[in-house]
Amino acid sequence: AHSGSSVALPCRAQGSPPPRISWLLPDGAELGHSSAGSGRALVEPDGTLVIRAVTVYDRGLYTCLARSPAGTDALPVRLQV
Repeated sequence: AHSGSSVALPCRAQGSPPPRISWLLPDGAELGHSSAGSGRALVEPDGTLVIRAVTVYDRGLYTCLARSPAGTDALPVRLQV
């Protein structure tokens, strides 16, 4: 990603019941659809993590977590700025 741009990291999961999607941020914080977030980062209803005005400090490993009664699955995504 280029510094100053917005980034969308998609995360799709299917199941019955539909899994709840959240993201683990590089600093260890967890961000979900209902979380307030930092103001620049939010999780859309479809599970996409959107980060506005990225900086070099946003780089790192982001992990999408899909949780349901059947279990949990994770998808790591590395963001380079």
